[in-house]
Amino acid sequence: MYKHNHIGIQFFAEPEQPTEGQQETGGTEQTGGNEPLTFDQWLDSNPAYRSEFDRRNTKAVQTARTKWEQEQAENQDEATKLANMTAAQREKYQLNKDREKLDAERAAFQRQQLEVQTGAQLQGMGYDAAFAKYLTGADAEATASNLTAFDGLMQAYKAGAVKSQMRGQGAPKEPKNTEAPDPFLMGFTGTKKG
Repeated sequence: MYKHNHIGIQFFAEPEQPTEGQQETGGTEQTGGNEPLTFDQWLDSNPAYRSEFDRRNTKAVQTARTKWEQEQAENQDEATKLANMTAAQREKYQLNKDREKLDAERAAFQRQQLEVQTGAQLQGMGYDAAFAKYLTGADAEATASNLTAFDGLMQAYKAGAVKSQMRGQGAPKEPKNTEAPDPFLMGFTGTKKG
């Protein structure tokens, strides 16, 4: 009988194929019948997946913690400032803070109103009001400039499109018939036979 000598050729072997219990479909592994792997099973299937997931989670937690600590320090600094101020200084500080908040709200409201006016102007020009949020500038002058430029671009685009359609796929200017005319058809076109 033959005696098999084992040669270490595993290095040259084909990559492992999924076993009967696992199937690969579209990049996600499945177990058993047709049940997809849970997220935890998928992470546990490859240590590299788990370590990358843990690394990203740790980074996200550290970033959130740093942000939270900064907010707490700012709040504590503000509380310390307020505690060290006199009543008149606290009142002035609070008034300035309220004024800044009111100015920010006023600017947002004015921007919203300008966007509404821009939408109305666009509709008056025959365009969709949805372009308003892209064309609204910092102030009325910038918005008017944007509208003028937009209208000029759209008019040029429309003119080019019409020119292209008219030039486009019409009938050829010269017929390319090189054959002799059919005498039978000549009788139908109004030409007399002679």
